[in-house]
Amino acid sequence: MNTNPFVARRAGMVALACTLLAYATIPLGAQAAGYPDPGRPVRIVVGFPPGGGADLLARVIAPPLSQKLHDNVIIENRPGAGGLLATEYVAKGQADGYTLYIATPGSFTIWPNLKKLNYDPAKDFAPISNLVTMPNLLVTSPKAPYKNVKELIAAAKAPGAHINYASGGVATIGQIAAEQFKLMAGIQMTHVPYKGTTPAINDVMAGLVPLTFSDPSAKTFVDAGRLKLLAVTTIKRSKLFPDTPTMSEAGVPGYDLMNWYGMVAPAATPPEAIKKLNAALVEVMAEPDVQKKLSAGGMEATSTTPAAFGQLMARERAKWDALAKKTGMKAE
Repeated sequence: MNTNPFVARRAGMVALACTLLAYATIPLGAQAAGYPDPGRPVRIVVGFPPGGGADLLARVIAPPLSQKLHDNVIIENRPGAGGLLATEYVAKGQADGYTLYIATPGSFTIWPNLKKLNYDPAKDFAPISNLVTMPNLLVTSPKAPYKNVKELIAAAKAPGAHINYASGGVATIGQIAAEQFKLMAGIQMTHVPYKGTTPAINDVMAGLVPLTFSDPSAKTFVDAGRLKLLAVTTIKRSKLFPDTPTMSEAGVPGYDLMNWYGMVAPAATPPEAIKKLNAALVEVMAEPDVQKKLSAGGMEATSTTPAAFGQLMARERAKWDALAKKTGMKAE
């Protein structure tokens, strides 16, 4: 028996290397068979500040998702550039199923049409499921003089008119909603981008900016009388706002815009992890308590297969690319 400590240590290192090499050759799906590891928290990254629609969604689904996965689910807000900074961060993150992202239209279907990005939304992410759909809400300050969409259009067409609109950031769905309104109504308005929906809403309520096309997180302030709701952006009335006219009914025939949020992960995330996450989210979004909480925030809970969610984003990219070309939208 060789008792030389140097020889023994070398033999141990060789054995460890062989073990690691053997593990590395196991298919990703097999490595993910034990997913999730209860000792590792799952992070849901949100590209906007607390208080907006994407943040509300994450906070509603995190507790029941923790129960389904038998693991701790935490939320990480990384606001900036209309969600762009967080999207780049997640695209380069570890593809192991422990980093998830609340995907929103801006980073996945609008920005790609405006500039060259440090990520490819179609190649650098694995779709998991669409989670909610909702209209955007055309809301104004109570101090604004227009009581409906037709009065807003008339005010914008008046000689010397200069109307600003707020959004949660450049290339967000709020900006797209306003640009589509401008194009179809034949008016001009000036974009005032913010670092999220919440600060944009705050300035509209304060009367610093007259209007915004907000996500449904504005519902609370509408109910409290701090914002005036003029119209919803979907082609059909929302069951969450049954007494509110659509933009088409209110004076812009044919106007149609649906907002959505979903869940994605870095592209190389093991398929088995994606499958487990999708199954868990389908169950979560079907829970009556989850649906009730999201409905209070103006969102309608839904779920899809990963493939269907990927197809939705591809259709939206093509649609907003056409709008960007018509309106001359640029990365500001």
